[in-house]
Amino acid sequence: MSKINKVTIFFIIFFIFVMIAGRFIKTPVNTSTPDPESQVGGLYIQFKDGISEPEVKVILQNINMTRNYRMEYDTNKTDERYYIMVDKHNWDVIRNELNKAMREEKKDWIVYSPAHIIRKGDYYVFTVSEQATKDEKFLAILDKYNIEVKRFVWCKIRFLHSDGSLTYWIPKEDAIRIKNELEKNENVFTVQLSYIYSN
Repeated sequence: MSKINKVTIFFIIFFIFVMIAGRFIKTPVNTSTPDPESQVGGLYIQFKDGISEPEVKVILQNINMTRNYRMEYDTNKTDERYYIMVDKHNWDVIRNELNKAMREEKKDWIVYSPAHIIRKGDYYVFTVSEQATKDEKFLAILDKYNIEVKRFVWCKIRFLHSDGSLTYWIPKEDAIRIKNELEKNENVFTVQLSYIYSN
């Protein structure tokens, strides 16, 4: 066998060996980048009507937020602006009367989806449409039961880098703990997590 043939055979056998070995060797996975759905960049907190900005700050100071944050007070730009609180013992009677009137008037005054019904102590909290807040028939039914339309106060929290004002994130586990602690407060209805999604 000539010297050139020996070198060619050697390289062919070497490449076959590398290809076979490559099938059995696992490439390490980069786990340094967390799952985007585990990164919470902020919170949207739904407070009771009438809570002041200093009161919100005191509530937040009593929670371990784990990171510096920026808070924007009363930022509601959603359809969830108004609500009513109904005693759980009276709800069936009031609901029947409201449902009957809504069918007659062909109007949607209250959002009944499970995501919009909040239980707070002995009360149910229902999101009310803006149309309902101006409807005389709706307001008359509420007046009959001494129920007022109130306005949610939404506050937005953005977590910050330690060394500047750039937005950052906290782990989902910390955010869920913060959410649970906040929702125990009588002035807080719900807390929604705002995730960071990478492109």
